[in-house]
Amino acid sequence: MHQSRRNLLRSAGAGLALAAAGASKVQATAKPRAECATVVPAAARNRKLDIISLDRLENQAKQVTTSGAYVFIAEAARDEWTLRENRRAFCDYPILMHRLAGVAAKDIDLGIDLLGHRLPYPIIAAPAKAHTFVHPGGEVAMAAGVGLARTLCQSLGAASKPLEAIVGATKGPKWFQLYVNADVGVTRELLLRARQAEYIANSITADASGPGISDTFVSLGSPFPPNFTFGNHDPRYGGRGDFADQKVGLTPDDIGFVRSVTGLPVVVKGILPAQDADTAIKAGASTIQVSNHGGRRLDGVPVSIGVLQEVVGVVKGRVPVILDSGIRRGIDVFRVLTLWVQVVAVGRPMMYGLALGGSMGVQSVFDQLRDEMRSTMLLAGARSVSELSPNYLRPGPAPAAHLV
Repeated sequence: MHQSRRNLLRSAGAGLALAAAGASKVQATAKPRAECATVVPAAARNRKLDIISLDRLENQAKQVTTSGAYVFIAEAARDEWTLRENRRAFCDYPILMHRLAGVAAKDIDLGIDLLGHRLPYPIIAAPAKAHTFVHPGGEVAMAAGVGLARTLCQSLGAASKPLEAIVGATKGPKWFQLYVNADVGVTRELLLRARQAEYIANSITADASGPGISDTFVSLGSPFPPNFTFGNHDPRYGGRGDFADQKVGLTPDDIGFVRSVTGLPVVVKGILPAQDADTAIKAGASTIQVSNHGGRRLDGVPVSIGVLQEVVGVVKGRVPVILDSGIRRGIDVFRVLTLWVQVVAVGRPMMYGLALGGSMGVQSVFDQLRDEMRSTMLLAGARSVSELSPNYLRPGPAPAAHLV
């Protein structure tokens, strides 16, 4: 049973290693190997970007990456209904501008507290795979950019670089995003390494236990970067085990186990049903991250913002709530925070910034979202994040498109 489950994961493409493992089965449609390498010149990729919008940034990034890299980052599972809805759904939440509020630009405060750490604004980078697809510095360059932006860094368990190298690239708070391994010893060692490296929390990805790769990427032959390795499992960096050997059937007990190993807070990412949020909190979760994985796992699930009110209603302030999937504007951040969310996480745009400008490009993406949110706060008449509430949104019925 163990072997058949592992083979299923490999061929289904659950995560980077799993899709890569199945690439040999479709090599007849693959592009030449040269197409697999990033085409971003290393010497030219550490610069500030003049960003007009993140949608334009995506188009610019498409010009400097291979077709395989762009498709892997930008596209999503199956027919991509959820991917499209992730953007469209924000239009269902019109903003009410509060006039005569006496708010000036100098009054705006975007700062928030998250698990005991003060952040200058409520935006963090979502963990993402295959950074070396777009920049030779990979996750280390991403972490450096997050550090320049003075916000929180999430180190991915599937990173090409070891967690120790990533943590050294930024002085800000850091979380380790864990894929629970079927070998409990491997999982324990990863958690202990993260604590030794001074990560302050562990994040469990609860929605990555099955297929999730775009049809187009498979049709290209799954052209991953050459010589790609999983740094956290590489013996050269003190790692062991096989990333592809993931534990599939996660339970609430896994939350308790992760917490018991290090005593650090546990963030559970990938929550959509409200009852799952309650289950996770009762099992020991310190933070809930509402996410549909950017539409990359199961197509046809609700958009993250569409389930927020139900999730927040169940959480009842017991733990912070984070949201990802679909954020492209500062006005999106504003909308989400009016629904009692503490922080948003942004994934794809950070990869585009990395491709175009390296660490400083990542910082530029944060700066753009921060400045857009500051402008939205001013125009909406809100002084601080702490005073945001649904009163800043026009009430209306829940959109039918959010129901599955």
